[in-house]
Amino acid sequence: MGRSRSIAELAAKQASFNEHLKKLESQLSQKAAGNDKALQDLITDTYKSGGWNHQLYLKGRKTEFMMSSDWSLDNIKRTIDAIGKAVFGNSKDLPNGINMEAETEKMGAAIKGMANLQIYMTSKVFDVLSGAIQSFGSSSWLTYNTQLITEPLGNGFRLFVAILADSSKSTGFFNSDSMSEYAFVFEVHFSVQEASQQALITITKLYEDQITAFVQKSEDLLSQLENDRLDPVQYQSLADVYRKMIEAARAKLKALETSPQSHAVISM
Repeated sequence: MGRSRSIAELAAKQASFNEHLKKLESQLSQKAAGNDKALQDLITDTYKSGGWNHQLYLKGRKTEFMMSSDWSLDNIKRTIDAIGKAVFGNSKDLPNGINMEAETEKMGAAIKGMANLQIYMTSKVFDVLSGAIQSFGSSSWLTYNTQLITEPLGNGFRLFVAILADSSKSTGFFNSDSMSEYAFVFEVHFSVQEASQQALITITKLYEDQITAFVQKSEDLLSQLENDRLDPVQYQSLADVYRKMIEAARAKLKALETSPQSHAVISM
């Protein structure tokens, strides 16, 4: 379970609040139960329509609790980065609640072919999740909502995620501050057929397009702040993350400019 700073600090000091969080997490899991079937239906329909075989590669579920006063997606970004390191072989440790399935030779080859795309893929996953969270609205007036998403990640890998959002008032602990609650259930699948049918694109082109998209996203965040779709805390948190992702993508792109791998083609 992820917690914003103020929630984590209070949970460490007050057993009663820790129990309150456990109760909220249980309630959130019950609400999200219906999302499991919907997610499986989305997976089945996606591969059936394409006529592709597929294999589950990675799956997991996470919950996040944030106060509107210190709302942040830093925990989610850290989780995604940790998964990326494990997927690309830089770490054997996966975050709690995340399970990696047995790796086949074909999946291993696909991963090796994407060695230069770790930053691209982890940033893309964050962009998908944060986009869904933003669509739910400001943390100060978040209402119950759910969303299903599928997004190709490249080389035959595809993300499927179900997100649930809700909020509650914790007057006994934080006066009138509201608590945002999020539940994520996700799976990453691999398909040889999808990899072969996706368009071929250079690694450098992927990063160039991602930088352009993230710069536009940063500008859109400011517009959402001005139109009260995001509150100042949400805006600053997201703007900081996108700035860091843009800097990382630019650094990777610069490194690739002198590498022959920059001209390699990747199935997308």
